Amino acid sequence: MTEELDGIFFDFGGTLVDTTVPREQIWSEVLLTHGHEVGRAAIAEALRAADRDLDERFASIQGNDERHFWLGYDKAVLTNLGIGLRAEDVVRDLSDSMGRMVMDDGNWMDFADAKPMLSGLGRVDVHVGLISNATDLARRVLRRLDLEKYFDTVVISSEVGHRKPSKEIFDFALEESRIASSRAIYIGDKPAVDVVGAANAGMNAVLIDRGDLFPDSDCLRIKDLDSLKAFVRL
Repeated sequence: MTEELDGIFFDFGGTLVDTTVPREQIWSEVLLTHGHEVGRAAIAEALRAADRDLDERFASIQGNDERHFWLGYDKAVLTNLGIGLRAEDVVRDLSDSMGRMVMDDGNWMDFADAKPMLSGLGRVDVHVGLISNATDLARRVLRRLDLEKYFDTVVISSEVGHRKPSKEIFDFALEESRIASSRAIYIGDKPAVDVVGAANAGMNAVLIDRGDLFPDSDCLRIKDLDSLKAFVRL
């Protein structure tokens, strides 16, 4: 409840915003250029499985080894789909297509429950912050979607030199906000990145699992931002 909390911090992608172009659409288009017509539902499930299986490995990314991770990720998706293509043959096309889509701030939208929740938090006495593994793109998306006004603190990994799940980025945000970790909640969509990182910094960590990817997770888990009303009286 708000009388027991001083701060509520959010992850960005997958928690508050998502791309307007589904990943499975890009995968479908790229695979078609390589001679494989695959339904989007099958691709979506293959992506979900890779997200689950590689969650902990994703947490180990520290910026300079991202290509190696995504090569392994693409291999896992192709294996899940039962397609014998070498990942190296499609990774360039995927990277190009994904990169063009993701880096255009016009290709992002806020989840339907994001602004109502953030607006509600603005009416109570609680500090609202953002902690994201991102670049300046996140700030551009915040401005375009008119989300910037809701945050008292915005911490971006590329600006502070630390990435989640490192304790340092959470500590930085707490110090900037002048809030004790035990009196703060962090909400994010990746167990090994968000939940583990925030918990290691002493924060109360909540997993938002919109796609029901982690039903067996032993952490506190919610399906959407409306469920935060169980902790915050608006």
